[in-house]
Amino acid sequence: MPTRDFRETVRERARDEPEFREALLKSAVRCLLNGEVEVGRIILSDYINSGKRNDSLMHKLSANGNPSVDNLLGIVAAVAEHEDIELEVHIAPRSNSERQLAA
Repeated sequence: MPTRDFRETVRERARDEPEFREALLKSAVRCLLNGEVEVGRIILSDYINSGKRNDSLMHKLSANGNPSVDNLLGIVAAVAEHEDIELEVHIAPRSNSERQLAA
């Protein structure tokens, strides 16, 4: 029985489900803000791959790409505008378990 490629499954689901696209975007931004830049770039790349392919963006978001903060935030802003959503940042204290792990 053939298995589907994971990235293709993500792309298909993102094309068909606006809520999934929004979840991808939220997850990417959360990772970027928490210093998990590589993971955030991969998730953002998966989001962008669900639409019309843009080789320039894909290169910037690839493992070999090195987008500047301006470019990365510009991509996030353009995606948010495309989805007609507003991104907000909420500052909250870490839970006790997260504080213990950070120490």
